Amino acid sequence: MESRALEQATHDKVNLTRLVRKLEKTVADEDWNASGMLPPNAWIKTRTTLQKLKYARKLLNNVEMLEDDPESLKRYGQLRKLLERLESIVTEADQHVKPVSKGSSPLLPTLPLPVLPSPKPIVTLSESPIPAQPGQEPISSDVITSAATQDLLLSPSDTETALRSNPSAILLPPNLPTSPAVSSDISPGAPAFLQNSAAIQEELSAQLAEMATQLRRNAVHFAGALEKDKTVVLEAQEKLERNYDAMSRERIRVRDHRSKSWGTTGIVLLSIVIALVGFIMTFFVIRFT
Repeated sequence: MESRALEQATHDKVNLTRLVRKLEKTVADEDWNASGMLPPNAWIKTRTTLQKLKYARKLLNNVEMLEDDPESLKRYGQLRKLLERLESIVTEADQHVKPVSKGSSPLLPTLPLPVLPSPKPIVTLSESPIPAQPGQEPISSDVITSAATQDLLLSPSDTETALRSNPSAILLPPNLPTSPAVSSDISPGAPAFLQNSAAIQEELSAQLAEMATQLRRNAVHFAGALEKDKTVVLEAQEKLERNYDAMSRERIRVRDHRSKSWGTTGIVLLSIVIALVGFIMTFFVIRFT
């Protein structure tokens, strides 16, 4: 860690020296108040130079933390004063060429004024007599009012008598004027934003229908693919089961063969040992006799 820190400090020293020289040359050679240079380009250059000065300050702080020599500290102090002087020059130029922000125009005045819908016609009952059917006398509104008043004041028996005596006094004609039907479609005089909303809704409905159709097709395609994959998986499962059964049988056969081979090997070794013992005993008997 210490060697890495020393190596980094060496790199920072070299980079700091080169960067300070480059910045000093840039500030000395650049004419920040040149009339031929556009303000946006000048502002970009000043901002770039300020970032480089900030990085140079960071390198200077890193180098000063690991430095103990008084001469080096004095030299770094001079570099700090130089950086402060360059930063003051560039900051003043940056404030001079900084572009003025323009506020965006308000959106509310550009919106169209809403168009009020035309008022609906109001149907009122007139005092003119109601036309009667052919063969009947015209019925006036006074007769209807008197019949309704009698219906409210008389008893049920009197009401039935009045109905039997003059049934046409309270019956309304079959063809009364009706109020005009309200159309569900948007009239041409409707506001523009309502028409735009209706067009957007129709377009969204068409897109949703198309998306639903595409999703249905995708579902059918994926269902078919899953069926094919299911068939392949079932075939693989069947093959694995057959292989498992075959391996189980082979395992049992190998186990039995191993037990038999161990028994045969033991008998052979025992026979060899018995033969050797018999040979040795025979040799000693012949030798000593």
